[in-house]
Amino acid sequence: MTKIGLVKCDDYNKANNAVREAVALLGGISAFIKPSERILIKPNLLSPKDPLKAVTTHPEIVRVIIKLVKEAGAIHIVGDSPGGAIRNIKNVWEVTGMEKVCREENIELINFEAVGSKDFDIGDKNIKKVNFSNAVLDCDGIINIPKLKTHMLMGFSAGIKNFYGTVPGLIKVEYHKYASKNKDFANLLTNIYLFFKDKVRFTLIDAILSMEGNGPSAGEVRKTDLLAISQDTAVLDAYLMKELNYDISSSDLLKNLNMTADTINKVEVLGKSPKDFNFQKFKFPNLRKLDIFPKPIVQMLGRLLWVKASINRNICVKCLLCTKACPVGAIQSRGNDYPYINTKKCISCFCCHEMCPKKAIGFRKSFLAKIFIKDN
Repeated sequence: MTKIGLVKCDDYNKANNAVREAVALLGGISAFIKPSERILIKPNLLSPKDPLKAVTTHPEIVRVIIKLVKEAGAIHIVGDSPGGAIRNIKNVWEVTGMEKVCREENIELINFEAVGSKDFDIGDKNIKKVNFSNAVLDCDGIINIPKLKTHMLMGFSAGIKNFYGTVPGLIKVEYHKYASKNKDFANLLTNIYLFFKDKVRFTLIDAILSMEGNGPSAGEVRKTDLLAISQDTAVLDAYLMKELNYDISSSDLLKNLNMTADTINKVEVLGKSPKDFNFQKFKFPNLRKLDIFPKPIVQMLGRLLWVKASINRNICVKCLLCTKACPVGAIQSRGNDYPYINTKKCISCFCCHEMCPKKAIGFRKSFLAKIFIKDN
């Protein structure tokens, strides 16, 4: 029976006791790590955002995991690859607080792009070989520390989605070109997760502050006061989604991993009850309402039922990250003018929305989409 630990924590200043309590629920750190093993601590460092914006894993959660790995006598490193359009990784480290924590704890902070990478055939039908950072390939084990967030394309971003950061740099953008639709990207995420599954010692989800609405970077902060832990990342994701009233049967990602209501019913929950947390009326991306329609109907109405990205010039600061994030070059700029979107080329992958630092990327909807997709 899969065990899931739930710990209540209402402030990151209390992270030390809360994280230790969570790990203890599953048997303590020595149950997962042997002395001298090389352990990669993998947070979510999507973009250079203040940790209180709920875009990235909070550094105080990472700090406690660093301490626990030290106490277990293992070799420890911290690393992630931010969104593909983000080039200044040192700025990401500084703004997210990760550089400060790693310096204070005397731990190596790894640039996934700088240490090289290798290609592997992981059985994905759209991408023949997937590129992974050597930092992930060369470690003995992974402690996965994602953020609980919504996601415009996938519906949610938690433990499984965090493994997309094992793909270094701009290659992530390239893969979106071949896996732009929900089902294709779900298949890619599934295959990546299964490739690394045996290395995962446990997943600890930072949901003290979560993100709801149109995440993973432009949603609203939601105080959920939760740390959730399990050795089984997929079951943990499915369990939390169900508690947040997300229809897991609509998720291609969870279906790929055989996550059902029956699976969740067999979970042993340790620590607090889900009733102790602020899960009521959690808002998922409104664009995901298209998921309620059978795929044949969506395909048949494809030309009439669509959502495309748009740019709000009143907010846009011309940083041009959207042009770098677009996998098909649908967003272009001329001179010092605002970027513009070629809607005929737009594949609705929402990478531009994910990377925009000012929430300037919105959405245009077809007439039918306006009827079926109402703003929350």
